[in-house]
Amino acid sequence: MLDRSVPVHRDLWWNGGRHVGTEDFFLARFPDERPPLARTGLLPDELASLDTHAWLAWPDLGALTDPVEPPQLRAVLDALAPDGPWSRDAAA
Repeated sequence: MLDRSVPVHRDLWWNGGRHVGTEDFFLARFPDERPPLARTGLLPDELASLDTHAWLAWPDLGALTDPVEPPQLRAVLDALAPDGPWSRDAAA
C-alpha cells in the first residue's frame, strides 16, 4: 500500500445512518494480478454489511449496476498514481 492517502469529503448514507466527514483513500498494489480476496480482518459490522467483493479491470467499472464509491474515484486514483491505467493519457 502506498504510504500516502487522498482525503475525500464524504456525505453519504450507509448502514442506516448518515456519515459526514473525511475518509482517507489508499492505493494498494500486489505482486500478483488478482490475489485471493478474503474477509480476514473485517470488523463484525463490516462482515454483516459487506454484500460482495471482486477484482475488476478498470474498463469494466462502467458496467457495474451499483454506483462506485467515491464518485470521484478517477480523481482519487490520479492523485495517488497518475501513471495508472485510469489516467487520461492511458485512455487515449
